[in-house]
Amino acid sequence: MQALRGSPLSLTIRLPRPVCRGRYIVRGIAAPAPTTRVRYIKRPDEKELFIYTVPPPQEKDRVTNVDVDEVPMRLSDLRTANHMTLQQNGFELVSFPSGQGITWEDKEQVKNVYYPEVKSLIQRMTSASRVEIIQHNLRKGKIEKGQADLSKLPDTTGHPISHPSVLTHVDFTESSGPKVLERYFGAEAAAQLKQKPWAIIQVWRPLVGPVQDSALGFVDAATLSQHDILPANLFLTEEFAIEVNYIVHNSDHRWFWTSQMREDEAYVFVNYDSRHDGRARFTPHSTIVDPNVPEDAPIRQSIETRAFVFWDE
Repeated sequence: MQALRGSPLSLTIRLPRPVCRGRYIVRGIAAPAPTTRVRYIKRPDEKELFIYTVPPPQEKDRVTNVDVDEVPMRLSDLRTANHMTLQQNGFELVSFPSGQGITWEDKEQVKNVYYPEVKSLIQRMTSASRVEIIQHNLRKGKIEKGQADLSKLPDTTGHPISHPSVLTHVDFTESSGPKVLERYFGAEAAAQLKQKPWAIIQVWRPLVGPVQDSALGFVDAATLSQHDILPANLFLTEEFAIEVNYIVHNSDHRWFWTSQMREDEAYVFVNYDSRHDGRARFTPHSTIVDPNVPEDAPIRQSIETRAFVFWDE
């Protein structure tokens, strides 16, 4: 599949400000769907997958046993395809004016001012009985168009700001989601909380807009098969790893992104859901690579915030 010339991701377009109807973004101008590249992993021969974000121990002969599978993919613009729901598709684009006057590098200020805004948004969208913010991450950078070698990932160890993610992934797995719950609340309290429905939901928004380079895209969870999901250990230190779901390509996948996304807009998406009733439980997402974005396009800056979400029934 050949990339379209003049992809809208590469243009600086002055668009009218979004109109908020309820929680949805409505805008009369939308960009045609671009052909960009998304990065999956290849289905491996080995069963236990690993990626080191730090130098691996001496007994390891490589940083990873995961190979990148870069696939051309057409994306639909949520400016005109914004019929997505958390329950069916795993993500939504919403109007979210927030964080006014915050110094984003000030962690306490983010917790005191921004966390309550995120909590209120999630409660409105999910009718949850309880929302507990886990953490937030700042990201700043760009995905190089030729960067498909995982052994050359930037090392952000000890840095307060992370690099945008390279691979299509879900941050939690069937086993790591409950482990995070136990680590946060303790085993006894977590056992009680797991008696009722719960989820891990994430809110992502730009700090500076409009986003041109290294935009965030999503796979419609309704097009995801269990066979597409492969857990892997992502080592953050030489000894400590978190289990993450990486995704292999499936031609059924439908991808979505938002053209010229603004700082008063946000994605809300499901990273884990305890319920097995047909709803979206894992939502794959990734930075998308548009070869037509100019090299001097502004670097993407964003904040992502994770929350435990609980329901009484």
